[in-house]
Amino acid sequence: MSDARREGARQLRVNPGLSLSQLRKHFVVGDGTLTEWLRGIEPPEWTRRANAKDKERAEAVELRVLGWSLKDIAERVGVAKSTVHRWVAHIPLDPDTERARGKRALAERRIAARWDNARSERDRSQAEAWTAAAVEVGALSGRDLMILGAAVYWCEGEKSKRWARRDRLRIINSDPGLLAIFLRYLAAHGRGPEALNFRVSIHETADAEAAGDWWARELQIPRDRFRRPTIKRHKPSTRRANIGDDYHGCLTIDVPKSRQLYWYTEGVVRALFQTCSSRSGGPGADR
Repeated sequence: MSDARREGARQLRVNPGLSLSQLRKHFVVGDGTLTEWLRGIEPPEWTRRANAKDKERAEAVELRVLGWSLKDIAERVGVAKSTVHRWVAHIPLDPDTERARGKRALAERRIAARWDNARSERDRSQAEAWTAAAVEVGALSGRDLMILGAAVYWCEGEKSKRWARRDRLRIINSDPGLLAIFLRYLAAHGRGPEALNFRVSIHETADAEAAGDWWARELQIPRDRFRRPTIKRHKPSTRRANIGDDYHGCLTIDVPKSRQLYWYTEGVVRALFQTCSSRSGGPGADR
């Protein structure tokens, strides 16, 4: 009986040329049995067909060469991303293609758009904080200026040491706001800009004369009080960020015959230190 069914399956495979699925349903047998029955018989021609994805695969390869991503190719061709990966994994994505450049530009625009809102909110909050601080500061009293000016100098100015006495006021900085505070401090002690010496310190790649003009305008100080600028030699190995049109170097303010004023400034700072220490009722005194 088994041999008869086997011969019947082989005949039907040849004529009329049934497919494997049709033969399985007809004889109600498994794949293994059917394979054994049909051994040596070529499948019908109609069951031999070209790969249904040849066209899509060729298109995927072409798109990859043009710089398309796996995700974009999958959406365009209509197959799974994993299938696209098998087809084009051997083709590296060229970052210099027009498609790749366009995608990067689009991504940058989207990122910038997302950050625009965040920046706007940040700038608004910052402006509110500045306004609140300005209200708190108000007008400076003489005492305020004394404390502020002395603290600014002690943070940024040249200080005398036991092993190198330099009892003279001299400060260098790149922040015009900070130096404006110090100039107010000096003016309160009868030292106006006409009694001071100024010097620009700047890299040789910048315009020293233009920088001097800028500092004179910014701080409203006499241009003829400027000494010869100090030029810093350029080191190619150093990556500098202080470049461009907004780079004006640093300004040195030198106060001639300022020994007494230096000692006074030193005294103010010492008093501040003592006031803020636990030994004289400052923070932590009752611990």
